[in-house]
Amino acid sequence: MRQVTPMADIASRLKAVQQDIERLAELAAADQADTARHLAESVKKELDSAIAEAAGAPAPVNATSPALPRGPRHEEIRCPLCSLRSFTYQAGTLRRSDATDSGYEALFHCLSCGHEAWHEAQ
Repeated sequence: MRQVTPMADIASRLKAVQQDIERLAELAAADQADTARHLAESVKKELDSAIAEAAGAPAPVNATSPALPRGPRHEEIRCPLCSLRSFTYQAGTLRRSDATDSGYEALFHCLSCGHEAWHEAQ
């Protein structure tokens, strides 16, 4: 289970964005305007996704990716800290995750001890 995006992952994504911006500057010639426009749209989507992920928000879903499920199957589970069954799913926080078996994780908050963490959405 991944709780925080590793800085190396964000750094590599931002490095790729930087390279795309450099390429975009090269393509700014009038005869390559369409290619430049498409690359600019791609860079904007990647930046939006990286910014949302860095802020801990769910990444925006674009038209080419399938929609996220409404929520996890279990909206209340046992808290890993206090062991009470009050670890509650926070609506609207579901996001994709390559580090989980289900492919999704959601933000849970314990109503008893206040613990908050990203947890696999099963």
